[in-house]
Amino acid sequence: MSRHESGWRQKVALYPLSQSVPFLLILSVLSGCAEPQASPPQPRPVRFVTVKREEHNLVIQGSGQVKARYVSAVGFLISGRLVSRVVDVGSPVKAGNLIAKIDAIDYQNRLVAAQSQVVSAQASLDQAVPQEARQRKLLASGFTTQANYDNAFKALQSARAQLQGAEANLRLAQDQLRYTELHAPVDGVVTSTEADAGQVIGPGQSIVEISQDGERDAVFAVAAEHAETAKIGASVRVWLQSRPELSSAGTVREISPDADRVTGTYTVKVRLPDAPAEMRLGSVVLGQAEIKGEPLIALPPTSILQSGESPQVWVISSDDTVHRKPVRVLRYEEDAVVIASGVNDGDRVVSAGVNALAEGEKVVVPGEAAKR
Repeated sequence: MSRHESGWRQKVALYPLSQSVPFLLILSVLSGCAEPQASPPQPRPVRFVTVKREEHNLVIQGSGQVKARYVSAVGFLISGRLVSRVVDVGSPVKAGNLIAKIDAIDYQNRLVAAQSQVVSAQASLDQAVPQEARQRKLLASGFTTQANYDNAFKALQSARAQLQGAEANLRLAQDQLRYTELHAPVDGVVTSTEADAGQVIGPGQSIVEISQDGERDAVFAVAAEHAETAKIGASVRVWLQSRPELSSAGTVREISPDADRVTGTYTVKVRLPDAPAEMRLGSVVLGQAEIKGEPLIALPPTSILQSGESPQVWVISSDDTVHRKPVRVLRYEEDAVVIASGVNDGDRVVSAGVNALAEGEKVVVPGEAAKR
């Protein structure tokens, strides 16, 4: 075979292979582009609660102190310099016991002056009485004029009035001298002292406070939202913070109408008629009151979604898809969120995993609502 003939045959033999290369490349590309079809996302399993409006009682707890129901601020009725105070905080006192004294020198001098005025007025009266009697007899006999008798009668009346005024001043001076000593008006214990020896005090200024023996109160500082729900006569259980086994049943007897300017809280006083002896004045106590409320909706705190302007929840529709619904929260409690509006009885509300859901997402729910 010639060289020319063999080269021709070689070209003929290779030609079909070169023509098949593009076809193989196309098949390779097409096979590379073909991907397996993605399976649809599986529904997310969720837990939920069924909304049911129930009577929701409000439980209020707080700390306070035991105080006497009646506390007397005791002070002098006159002014002066305090020379002694014979009681201190914690001193027991009985009615009539001496508490303090003020300087009595000025009041003793006033008493002496008042006594002198009485003596002088009495002397004037002793002189005016016989003069009036003599002028009356002379007038009846015709030996004096009506004018002279009138002057004698006027002098008698003036002397009597002066004596009455002097005697009143004497009683006032005696009282003021007696007021230089301050005595306990009631039985009790001194819980506060407000003045010390050497201090100049005014009338009515408190020297000591005496907590009277007898009934005791537990006094609490209550937040405004709880004070609004508190009622006079409501039952409260009170126990010692250091000894919880020592408790007493009490009733609310007073709710302050004004809030404290510093703390913004309201003072609530609970009467303790049968408080144990261990509940001494000043003891720290804890109190708990349960207030019956209206039927409300309570949801687990984990069901609230805080992703918008207002709180929201996921509600599961009849086709097992979830949808956001805004709700109005009445208050947050330790283990529940009380809802005022936004959901209805019978709604199924997602109670866990609320941040992992999307609007319209399909979910898998159990046959019964999860129990909270």
